[in-house]
Amino acid sequence: MYIHKTLQQKTDECLALLRSTNRDKIEELIRHITRMGYFDAPGSLKHHRFVGGLVSHSLETYHKAMELREEKIREGFSPDQMPEDSVIIAALMHDLCKADVLRYSSETHKAYVCKSHKGHSQRSVRQIGYSGFQLTSIEKEAILWHMGGKHICPDKQERVIYYESHPLSDIIRRADGKSIGESKKRHHPQRYSDS
Repeated sequence: MYIHKTLQQKTDECLALLRSTNRDKIEELIRHITRMGYFDAPGSLKHHRFVGGLVSHSLETYHKAMELREEKIREGFSPDQMPEDSVIIAALMHDLCKADVLRYSSETHKAYVCKSHKGHSQRSVRQIGYSGFQLTSIEKEAILWHMGGKHICPDKQERVIYYESHPLSDIIRRADGKSIGESKKRHHPQRYSDS
């Protein structure tokens, strides 16, 4: 559904979602991510590897996270544990650091790394802070834990316990994975066919 939108439509949707949070310093965050190249950056070297891939991946993550949020609410979690504005911020900003390290070459038609990008989750949190925008503690955790948490907690059972008690982190992690998986299926259908 979102893959058929133009880059301008995706940019407009992302901006409308960010502004809908009515959060303090949201306009500063928008100016910061625009200067970083967020709306033109590829999302990865492997998936969403096209101009606008980062905003495409982020919007897919947001839409999937909202579906997962509804599931969590049906399971008995409180909406207050995963406020809509926090879902918007965490989903759209979880990979922000990629905006200043990934570029797309119109000559080779490939994404490439233009500078080191170690500490992916932590760099995204720092980049958000540079704008003056303040993340809530659950938003910060969701961004830091969105890649599965192995870099934070090596014990698998402890990670399972963490995600069970931190629903925003869980839905962002799962939504991110679903977006990546669907992108891989779109780009490599022969590897993921049911036959």
